[in-house]
Amino acid sequence: MMTIYLQAHQLLAAIEVELKNASLWNEVSPSIEALASTTPFCIDTMPFTDWLQFIFLAKMTQRVAMQMPLPVNMAIQPMAEEAFKPLTVDTCELLALILSFDKLLKNI
Repeated sequence: MMTIYLQAHQLLAAIEVELKNASLWNEVSPSIEALASTTPFCIDTMPFTDWLQFIFLAKMTQRVAMQMPLPVNMAIQPMAEEAFKPLTVDTCELLALILSFDKLLKNI
């Protein structure tokens, strides 16, 4: 049986791949100040895609690697859907992966 951590790891890796495929991966890290934002999704300091990459993926990957408790009832997909509306790239697969991650954590 696949553990929650293995499933989470696979989804996080797929989200990273899809961010890169959609050319939404940023090679430049946000500033320390931007990363210190206390606003949900850091919407006041960075694009949502940067939050996904530098905060969500970084923190979740670390939690999964260390098998730390994972948050329950996450709902990132609605925010992602809203944030991706102005984008011209196809984000269907990315949204599907984010929704899968949300669903995975609802089943903990």
